Amino acid sequence: MTDIIQDIRYALRTLGRSPGFLAIAVLTLGLGIGANVAIFTLVNAVLLQPIPFHEPGRLVRVFANLPGATARDVAISVPEYLDLSDRSGLFQQISAVLSGSTALTGGDRVERVELLVTSANYFELLGAAPALGRVYGQSDWRPGFIDGVVISDGLWRRQFGADPHVLGRRVRVDEDGYTILGVMPPGFRHPGETLGGDVEIWTAAGFVAPPAPVPPVRGTRFLGAIGRLRPGLTVETAQRKLDAFVAQLRQTYPGDYPPQLHWSLHMEPLQSNLTGKVRPMLVILLAAVSFVLLIVCVNVASLMIARSSARTREFAIRKALGASRSRLVRQVLTESLLISLAGGTAAVFVLGLTSARLLALMPPGVPRLAEVHSDWRVVALAFALALVTGVLFGLSPALHASANDPNRDLKEGGRTGGGQSLRQSRSRATLVVLEVALSVVLLVGAGLLTRSFSAMMQQKPGFEPGGLTIGQVWIPMPNHPEMNQYLTPVQRAGLARELSRRLDLLPDVEKSALGMGLGTSPDIPFLSNVKNPLPFSFADEAGQTEYTARVDTVSPAFFSVLGVPLKEGRVFNDADSSNSRLVAVINEAFLRTSSLHRDPVGRRLRLANGTEFDIVGLVGDVRGDGLDAPPTPRVYFSAFQRSGSTLAVYLRTHSDVGVTRAELTRIVGQMDAELPVFGVRTMDDVMSASMARRRFSLFLMSAFALLALLLAALGIYGVMAYVVGQRTQEFGIRSALGARPRDILLLAFRPGLTLTSLGVAVGLAISLVATRLMSSLLFGVSAMDPITFVAVPVLLGTVALAACLIPARRATRVPPVQALHQ
Repeated sequence: MTDIIQDIRYALRTLGRSPGFLAIAVLTLGLGIGANVAIFTLVNAVLLQPIPFHEPGRLVRVFANLPGATARDVAISVPEYLDLSDRSGLFQQISAVLSGSTALTGGDRVERVELLVTSANYFELLGAAPALGRVYGQSDWRPGFIDGVVISDGLWRRQFGADPHVLGRRVRVDEDGYTILGVMPPGFRHPGETLGGDVEIWTAAGFVAPPAPVPPVRGTRFLGAIGRLRPGLTVETAQRKLDAFVAQLRQTYPGDYPPQLHWSLHMEPLQSNLTGKVRPMLVILLAAVSFVLLIVCVNVASLMIARSSARTREFAIRKALGASRSRLVRQVLTESLLISLAGGTAAVFVLGLTSARLLALMPPGVPRLAEVHSDWRVVALAFALALVTGVLFGLSPALHASANDPNRDLKEGGRTGGGQSLRQSRSRATLVVLEVALSVVLLVGAGLLTRSFSAMMQQKPGFEPGGLTIGQVWIPMPNHPEMNQYLTPVQRAGLARELSRRLDLLPDVEKSALGMGLGTSPDIPFLSNVKNPLPFSFADEAGQTEYTARVDTVSPAFFSVLGVPLKEGRVFNDADSSNSRLVAVINEAFLRTSSLHRDPVGRRLRLANGTEFDIVGLVGDVRGDGLDAPPTPRVYFSAFQRSGSTLAVYLRTHSDVGVTRAELTRIVGQMDAELPVFGVRTMDDVMSASMARRRFSLFLMSAFALLALLLAALGIYGVMAYVVGQRTQEFGIRSALGARPRDILLLAFRPGLTLTSLGVAVGLAISLVATRLMSSLLFGVSAMDPITFVAVPVLLGTVALAACLIPARRATRVPPVQALHQ
C-alpha cells in the first residue's frame, strides 16, 4: 500500500508538470467515454433490458402472412384467434388486441385518445397491476364489450386532474358509457404498435357479439394477438407446432384458405417485435461509437508513448538503481489509470450535458424511450469503462518503459537525447495505422448513410407537399347502432360534404379535400402504420386470383389538392354517390402487380364479400409509407360511396399551422362538439418526421466519423512531428551535402503517406465486411458503393497530406548549421 501511495503521489506530480498533455488526454477520453455511455444507455434500455412484464421471454406476438397476395404481418380473424386459444395447445394464455382511436367525453374536454380493445385476460397475461383501483379480468368476460375501462396515468392526470376518487366515474367512449375501473402506473405501456402515440384507455370484448361480425368470418381479419407460451416451450419449438396446426386448419377449411394465398401464422418474441425496426440503427450506432472509443484509446496511447519516450533516461536510471520491471509497469499504469479516472469524471459531465439532447434528437416511434434514464449504474459504467480504457491505452507504454536496457538507453540518451523513443516509434506507427483503419470504417459508414439519404431525398413523393396542411377528425363509433348518428355511408357522406363546403369558404384556403379511413386506419400518407391490406380479385379473371392493396377512401378533390397525376380514365366526381354504381381508382403499383398487359379502366374489382367496383381511373403512385419505401398497391374509393370513421382533412392554405388548427377546430365544433380534431400538421412536417430515423442515424454517424477523422489527423501529425524531430540532424546533413528542399520535403512526407496508405488499405478491407451489416439502413445504395469506397481514401489522403505538410515544411526550413548544432 505504501508503494501504491508513492506511485499515486509521483504520478500526480509528473502529470501536474504536463498540464497540456493532461488536458488533451482527459478531454479526449471524456468525449469518447461519454459518447459510449450515452449510446449504450439508450441501447440497453431499448434493446437489452427485458420488457417490464412477468417472464417476458415467454411473451410472443402472433400474426398472419399471405405470401401469395404479397401481404405480410397482417391481422387474424376471430375464428383464428379462438383456434389459437382453444385448440392449438401452445399458449398458457392468449389475448386479442385491436388498436384504434376513440372520442373520450367525461373529462375536462372531448379528446381523441388511443384505445386498445383486448381480451379480458390481457392484464393477467402480462402480469400487470394497476396503481389505483383494479384491472378487468376473465370474470368480466362478455360476448361484446364489457362496461369498464382502465386508463393510463397520463390520461388520469391530464383529463381528471389526478383525482384519487376517479374510480367508478362514468365516461363516454365513442358515445358509449363506461365505468373507470383503474389507473395504470406511470411506467406501464402497451408492448406493441399503435396508431399514433401510447395507449391511454383499455377495454375488453369477447369479439363474438356486435359490433364484431356475427357470426365470425374467417376472411374478416382485424385482430392482433399476443400470447404467453406454455412453460417449457421455446419460440422455435412453438413455431414448428404452429406450422403443423396451420396445415391442419387449411385442410379443415379449404374454402377460407385458397392454396394460392399460402396463408400461414407466425410468432415472434414480443420484445423483438417491439424493437425490431430500431434494432439495426441502434446496433450500428453502438458499433460506431465503440470504434470512436478505440480511436480515442489509440490516440491517448500514442500520446503516452511519446511522453514515455521523453522519460527514457528517467526509466533507465530508476532501473539502474534497482527498480523492478513490475514496479515500472505499475508506475506507468498508475498514471494511465489516474488519467482515465479523470476522463471518466469528464465523461459523466459530458453525459449530463448531452443525454437530454440525445433523447430529444431521437426519432418519433422509438419504443421504450421512457425507460431511458441515468442513475448510479450509469455513473458506475462510465468509471468502469474508464478503468478498462486506462489499462488499454496504458499497457503499451508501460511495457515499453519496463523493457529498457539501462546501459544502452543511457548511452543512446547521451548521444541523441531520444533514447528508447527511437524504438518506440514503431509502436506509434502501428497505432496510427490502426487509428486510420478505424477512421476509414467510420467514414465509409457515414458516406453510405449520406449517399442513402441523398438517394431518398431524390425520390418524388408522388404529390406536392408544399403549402399542404393535414388534420384528422375522429367520428365516434358507438357499440349500439341506434346511438350512432353517423352510422350509414349516407350520413357520413353528408358530414363530409358539409365539412368540405365550410372549409372551402375559409379565406386562406385555396381548396380542400377529405379522406375517410376504413376501420381504424387513417388515410393520411406517412401517418398510417396499420398495414392490413384488403384482398381483391378481378371479376373477369378466370381462377379468381386474389391480389391485395391498401385502401384509401377520398373525396373527388383529393387528387387535385394533393397533386396526384391522373394517368388514364377519370377520377371521382360528385355524381359518384350512394345512388350510383360503385367505382374505384387504382394506382400504378397495383397495376404492375395485378394486370401488366391489360387496360385496367373498365374492369371490375371484387372484394372478398362479393362487392364489385368499376375501375374508372389510373393515377400515379404516392409514397405513403415514406420516401425510402416503395409505392404500395392502392385502391381508392369515393368517400361519398364508401366511408369510415376517420376524417382526414387536406388543405391548400396560406395560413400557418396554428391558425389552421384553430379554424378547423372551430368549424368542426360548430358542426358537432363531440367530434375531436387532432394531428393537425403541415405535410412538410409529416415528411420530415418520416425521415427522422435516417436523419438521426446520419447525424450521429457523421459526428462520430468527423471526430474520428480529426483524431486520425492529430495522430498522423503527432507521429510526423516526432519523426521529423528525430531526423533533424539527418536533414541538416543532407542539406549541407546539397539536397534540395523538395528532396527533404519528400523524405519528410514519406512516413506519413506510408502509414496512411497502410491504414486505408486495412480500413477498406474491414469495411467490405462491416458495411454488409448496414444493408437494412441503406436505400438506393449498395453496401459496396464504389463512389463511397473511392471518396473516403481521397478524403483521408487529403487530410493526411495536410497533417504531414506542417512538420514536413518545418523540416525544409531548418538551417543546416542549426540542425548540426542540435
